[in-house]
Amino acid sequence: MVVRRFPMFEAKYKTKVSSKGQIVIPREIREKHRYRRGSELIITVLDENKILLERVPKLSEIFGFMGDAEAAKTLSTERKREVSAEKEGT
Repeated sequence: MVVRRFPMFEAKYKTKVSSKGQIVIPREIREKHRYRRGSELIITVLDENKILLERVPKLSEIFGFMGDAEAAKTLSTERKREVSAEKEGT
C-alpha cells in the first residue's frame, strides 16, 4: 500500500482502502501518537467525505492513574487480556 504525504497541506496523507477494507495509518502518525498493534480506535462518520478517528481511552485515563482499588483491579485485568491477545497474535 502506498501512503503519500502532501507537503502543501500540513498533516494530510493519501492512502487506499485494501480489498479487505483496511487502510494504513502512516508511520509518522502511528509513532507520534504511539498507535501500536491492537490500539483501539473509534470511527465516527462526519459526512460522506470525512471520518474521525479517536483513540479509545485507556482505563488509566478514565479512572485516573491507579486512583482506587477497583480501578487498579480493572486495569490489571485489562492488561492481562492485552498481553494474552498479543501472544496469540505472534
